[in-house]
Amino acid sequence: MAEPVEPKKADSTPQDNSKAESEKWISILENTTSAPWLFSAIPQAENKLAFETAPAPAQSEIGRARVAVPVILRATVHHLSTVPLNSPIRTEHPDIFDIFGALQAIHDMYLTEKIPDLETWTSFWARAQPVVLELGMKLDEKGFGLPKDDVESEGEQKPSE
Repeated sequence: MAEPVEPKKADSTPQDNSKAESEKWISILENTTSAPWLFSAIPQAENKLAFETAPAPAQSEIGRARVAVPVILRATVHHLSTVPLNSPIRTEHPDIFDIFGALQAIHDMYLTEKIPDLETWTSFWARAQPVVLELGMKLDEKGFGLPKDDVESEGEQKPSE
């Protein structure tokens, strides 16, 4: 797991704090991409159903994943929203931005606040999952993802490397 960032020092600059925060999140993403289950685990139907609908304590794997998913999706919406409407990347990849439009609508419906309960989570995930999967596949197809071999080789490296 990522190393915790040291608390702000009185003499540190905003740039130092911003860099430390960026490094923390990059480390988390790198750790996620090296997770052994990322490409090898095949979700079982009961696990899929549990993630969607089962009550789960906040500190359980399901509970923690349910907290992480909206955070990642909020960040995705934030970053894709920064692409100007007249940007060449939008005209070169209209299919990606069409899917993004669906994700943005889901964001506006569910992710402007914390998802308060299991019923809302279930409704959110039923709508979000197909859009997220389609967007991820389209990004990979268009060359915006990491090649599977790169991710797998990263997963084989030890964290100290």
